[in-house]
Amino acid sequence: MEEGALGVARFLQLLVLPVSVIGITIGLITAIRFLLRNPRTYYDGGLVERVAVGLCGGVAALGLLGLVESFRTVRPDFPPLAAAFTVAILFCGLPAILWKSRWRVVAEGIATISISVAAILSGFSIGFLFVPVVALMIWVCFARLRAAYRSRTVAEAASSQDANG
Repeated sequence: MEEGALGVARFLQLLVLPVSVIGITIGLITAIRFLLRNPRTYYDGGLVERVAVGLCGGVAALGLLGLVESFRTVRPDFPPLAAAFTVAILFCGLPAILWKSRWRVVAEGIATISISVAAILSGFSIGFLFVPVVALMIWVCFARLRAAYRSRTVAEAASSQDANG
């Protein structure tokens, strides 16, 4: 039983860097694309999106709890990497905060970047625990990009049919 759990942990540990780099790339593309021009399409990510955003919100809530506890015990002397990790963890909650706004997709891209950065920064300690959340956020961002591409190609096809005939 323990060997199986250790095998899964080792496998996830190997995936931290590649999955995080892909997450940073996809999150950056998603955030920039939807920040610059917001398409008129509505894509409901369904259960996967709700679970991914809920997990990111939970991670951010735990990060906020740790930050409050750190200040409460009068130890606010963060090393630079710990401060960067804290900021990355807190930015994971953006999609949950902006769930009903038009900036939700941009927030999902930013959260994908931030959870990927947090996985890299925590590296060999708890970074492997972030890999499934990063994978879920990559899925959500990729589905958003695919839906925007499909709606754009449908609109272009409709406009070319109107022009032709």
